[in-house]
Amino acid sequence: MNAARLTPIPAASSHPTYPAVDIATLRAWHPYDIAESLERAEMSPLDIIEVLLRIGNHKALDAFQHLGIETQQACLEAGNTQTMLRFIENMDPDDRVDLLKKVDTDIREAMMPLIAQAERNEIRRLWHYAEGTAGAVMTTEYAFFPAAITVANALERLRLQAPDKETIYYIYITDADRHLQGMISLRRLIMSKPQTALADVMQTNVIAVRHDMQVEAVAEIISKYDFLALPVVDGEDRLLGIITVDDVIDIIRAENTEDFQRISAVVPFEEQYFKRPLTRLFWNRFCWLAILLFTSILSTAMMEWNLALLQQMVALAFFIPMVTGTCGNAGTQSATMVVRALALGEVFPRDYWRVFYRELLMGLALGLSLGFMAYFRVLLQDHNVMIGFIVAVALLATLLTANLAGALIPLVLRRLNLDPALTAGPFIATIIDAVGITIYFQIAVLLIKIF
Repeated sequence: MNAARLTPIPAASSHPTYPAVDIATLRAWHPYDIAESLERAEMSPLDIIEVLLRIGNHKALDAFQHLGIETQQACLEAGNTQTMLRFIENMDPDDRVDLLKKVDTDIREAMMPLIAQAERNEIRRLWHYAEGTAGAVMTTEYAFFPAAITVANALERLRLQAPDKETIYYIYITDADRHLQGMISLRRLIMSKPQTALADVMQTNVIAVRHDMQVEAVAEIISKYDFLALPVVDGEDRLLGIITVDDVIDIIRAENTEDFQRISAVVPFEEQYFKRPLTRLFWNRFCWLAILLFTSILSTAMMEWNLALLQQMVALAFFIPMVTGTCGNAGTQSATMVVRALALGEVFPRDYWRVFYRELLMGLALGLSLGFMAYFRVLLQDHNVMIGFIVAVALLATLLTANLAGALIPLVLRRLNLDPALTAGPFIATIIDAVGITIYFQIAVLLIKIF
């Protein structure tokens, strides 16, 4: 690839402008900036490989790791097997497995025999862990020592191990069968006396997670204790790997993205926006919209069933959007707050009654305040005391119902091991609309009969 082909590559977001760059400039950048620039340039996979090869140092290998997994897959499927082997072997074990799972089977089978035996063994160990569990995101590149060696010996061994480990901030102490016995931080190791045995300075009360724990729970533990890494063990407390804080950031970002997609009534997908084919994006959006369309039929049916009442008091129809819109928004507010509180560990399903009483009071306060405002709004617009009273009472009842439904349904879903984010956004608003119209007309019928 000649230099002229390189000129369209834009600088990364850390640069205020987008000047033309060459290979020498790319070599001076951080690997993430290199990867971001190649992604933004929308180059072909072969051109990306050629640029990385021309950069030619460790930054090129690290930059490949920072490319999106769809771009990595395209490069692996388009590039020469021997060439791509260098990039594959340099990847972190968990990222390597994720990539190999996505590529074409023929390419994977051609690549596997060329990978070094140690890396192949790691791939096989990580391959069978279920997606979304600690085992699927852990890395096997960690530092570990026996308890009997001295601090001086450990430091000497650490100098030899460090280049091949993802992190050395924590050193794990194991026996001959890899049972986790303790851990020691790099800081404490450096500050300890050289002739002291690791058994005398290690921390024995080690917080570890099982390989089958869900990644969201792992992220909560690391966030709670401010760990830089967390050991992963099997049922017999044998050390299998570690999960580092950068993995947790990726987990949290993916979880937040999925929640936003569910809240927006979109079936979650992992690809970048422009990498998602239009046909698949259509189905991601169509499925939920079709469900919402069906549920909106309930609102229409409620209005048809109360046609006689609408013909008797046509003015009632004018205020349906106000009642349903307000209660739908209130339900979405409650659902969003509770879903977020569940995600942050501030609320648990066992808090059902505490949430009920809190939202009951909130619903009553909002209903009385907004109902009072709605009464005078209707009175000014329609000059009809009866309709104003109907709208005010209906608004109180629907707001109370929407508030409680929006807050309590996420707790029920969490209890059933379903995603609480399903209740937020358009879904809860559409359901509450139908419930709100029903309440509105029932209150209208009741009050008209009484008065």
